[in-house]
Amino acid sequence: MNISKTTIRITLAGLVLAASATVGAVTTQSFVLDTADVFLEGELEGAAVHSDGSVRAGAATQRTALENVPLAYSVAQRGSKTFIGTGTNGVVYEFDGKHAKVFAETGELLVASLAFGRDGALYAGTLPNGRIYRIDTKSGKMKRFSSPKGAKHIWALHYDQRRGELVAGTGPEGKVFTVDSIGRAREIYKAEASHIMALAGDGKGTIYAGTSDDALVLRIGPNNEAQVVHDFPGNEVTAIDYHDGRLAVAANEFKTTPGARFKPAVSGTAPAGRRAARPRPGSGELWRVDADGRAEMLVSRKDTHLTAVQWGTDGAIYAGSGHEGRILRVEPDASYSIWVDVEERQVLALNLRAKNPSFVTGDGAAIYRVQPGARRGGTWTSKALDASFASKWGRLTWRGRGHIVLQTRSGNTQTPGETWSAWSKNLKQPGAVTSPPGRFIQVRAKLPKGHSAVLRAVELFYLPQNQRARVSDVQGTRPPPKRGEPARQPLPPTTLLNLNWKVTKPDSDTLRYRIDYREEGQMTWREMFGEDTNLTDAKYTWNTGSIPDGHYVVRIEASDELSNPGRLTLRSSAVSEPIRVDNHPPRIEHLKVRRGRVQGRVVDDMGPVARIQLSIDATPWRDVFPTDSLLDSRSEGFDLPVGDLPRGAHIVAVRAFDASGNQANREITVKTGR
Repeated sequence: MNISKTTIRITLAGLVLAASATVGAVTTQSFVLDTADVFLEGELEGAAVHSDGSVRAGAATQRTALENVPLAYSVAQRGSKTFIGTGTNGVVYEFDGKHAKVFAETGELLVASLAFGRDGALYAGTLPNGRIYRIDTKSGKMKRFSSPKGAKHIWALHYDQRRGELVAGTGPEGKVFTVDSIGRAREIYKAEASHIMALAGDGKGTIYAGTSDDALVLRIGPNNEAQVVHDFPGNEVTAIDYHDGRLAVAANEFKTTPGARFKPAVSGTAPAGRRAARPRPGSGELWRVDADGRAEMLVSRKDTHLTAVQWGTDGAIYAGSGHEGRILRVEPDASYSIWVDVEERQVLALNLRAKNPSFVTGDGAAIYRVQPGARRGGTWTSKALDASFASKWGRLTWRGRGHIVLQTRSGNTQTPGETWSAWSKNLKQPGAVTSPPGRFIQVRAKLPKGHSAVLRAVELFYLPQNQRARVSDVQGTRPPPKRGEPARQPLPPTTLLNLNWKVTKPDSDTLRYRIDYREEGQMTWREMFGEDTNLTDAKYTWNTGSIPDGHYVVRIEASDELSNPGRLTLRSSAVSEPIRVDNHPPRIEHLKVRRGRVQGRVVDDMGPVARIQLSIDATPWRDVFPTDSLLDSRSEGFDLPVGDLPRGAHIVAVRAFDASGNQANREITVKTGR
């Protein structure tokens, strides 16, 4: 099946629409799509996204699925035939360019590596029993060839021409073996790491090995002496490739060990069609090591690890990814593009220098043949762009080169589906969007045949529907004490009330507030201030000194008139619970001293009386209780002993407070005859 019939999705984790307009007032806004990260959030079909923020025609591929096979893990080609190592039933498939068929069944869990020997036979490295099988490429006849001592995983196989032997990278003891023509394995190096994940060679007896646990690349010379080429970041060198004196290296950081996702079934054989485990989550870096030992990091990806690397015949490096099924093409200057994107989640092995270039995938096994020449035409489709609210679409413009045509479709669900509009007619030059109003919209760009067309930027204008702000929780409270001022009870009197309210703004309009009030028993609202006051903060200090005491209801109105023209202005309002206003002090009535007792009554129009205090001859004030011992009403009587006073004149002072902190003072002079 041709890849052009398959929808290919890109969703790069952690990347966001970099230039999506901030939701704001009812004014024209736009989506600006002009970076590689933004383009990569969309879907690619035969198109390539470059690191310079452009979209161009990509490689043409042809897909052949391996039905009911979870993953294709290794690949090797000889002549017109390509062989594919798979899991989780350890089957080797033969592919003739059109059809794939079972060629050999190892009975193992996974064929992790394939290599051709000097005799022309195909050798298959497997796990979890650490066996190497020899397969005749004509008849398919298979036999167990070698079982290197201590090995459970044959991660990599490489045939070295000068040595005339197979080289095997193994785990979990981190050993490198050579295997002679009759299957005798000889250990030539043991690493401190647990696994040798990758092998490459220069054809002259020097072997390069990548390790897991410590992410080293080792150089093992013809005399089997080992040196460290470079210690890479991360904890695994998953793939290496040697070409013309240079190495390409995939260094990854994983949270799990290499063999953790390949567990044999209890019976020892995985059931048919068993689904592979999800790929190990990780991050990856692509490095180049020159002949003089200089190591240079070319690409770093936090959203995916790298599964395979290979030098191309054109000097570029190709790297397969393990998260979204992509192949990166990296130029010598470290610029790169998403060269191929496929529907499977993992690209696990590359064979791009072969006569018939190909690669294989996991999380749904398939083999892809890369077609020579340019693609007939590629397509890039944006992700669903969210205007946040129902919107009217405006003009669609773009920058680029070549005969590019664009289309749009819109809807009101985040995931495009049947309820969305159909794709619009082709726009061959910038113009008005004809898709119906909605919250979400997609843009699709069609690139013509050849490599000349380049899409560099897309901008789509829109007008969002205005949204009403909502006011709630209107409160009136006394100003807090000033810094450093001790707390007092009751609080000191004040005519000021701090009005506060909550407001919910779906958009970022600037709001203007108007405040009205009325006594709770009245129906007429009165303005708190005139139109010349432009209040935009959700708070206001109300001076109540000019209004009678009582309980008042406050109404707050929010209007977005400052951000929207009159016909589009929206308003909302909310009222408070009754707020107490008490600015007048209580009265001390009928104050007298009789038979050694101070008597009187404290009366407050609003009530309740909060505190009564007594002082004789300027002694410190002391709290006293009313006659009923409770301060709970607007009128409280008191009858207090003055105690034994020496002969002469004495000043008896009483003061009282109401609940608002208003204070009344009164005193009388009394003479004693003793």
